[in-house]
Amino acid sequence: MTIDNPEIRAKVLEWQKKNNIEDGDPALALLELINIYQIGAPGQGPVVASTVDADAVSQISEAIKTSFLPAIDRLVFQSQELQKKLDTLNLEGFTQKIEAYHEGIDYCTKKLDVVKKESDNLALKIEKTASSIKPITTGAVLLLMGVCGVLGFILANVLR
Repeated sequence: MTIDNPEIRAKVLEWQKKNNIEDGDPALALLELINIYQIGAPGQGPVVASTVDADAVSQISEAIKTSFLPAIDRLVFQSQELQKKLDTLNLEGFTQKIEAYHEGIDYCTKKLDVVKKESDNLALKIEKTASSIKPITTGAVLLLMGVCGVLGFILANVLR
């Protein structure tokens, strides 16, 4: 785009950067068209706003339509494609699958809670049982060994 006024050129470049508008964008073509109609075509004097007739306005509007037509067509095509994809998706079936999945998760969570409670109760019972068993003392082991030794001696003498 060719703008002779450096202030306006700087503002347009700032606007381009701010809105991420690349060179060749239809918006820049529109700015150039407006610039041509404000300044006048090369070799002609400036066009005064009060002298612009209906023909010039229709030319400008036609130029605007032409510059934005590819973008509009692209948007229409993309919206149609998205609508087709949306129509082909079975959202209700997908929703039902998700609900069933969540129900399965809820069921498993409840079952895990039951198993945890049962395992906690079993651990408590084992702990109580373990605490009720009295350990064998060293004296009891020595006494048992002595009794077995005496019985072995008696049996050895009887069987001889």
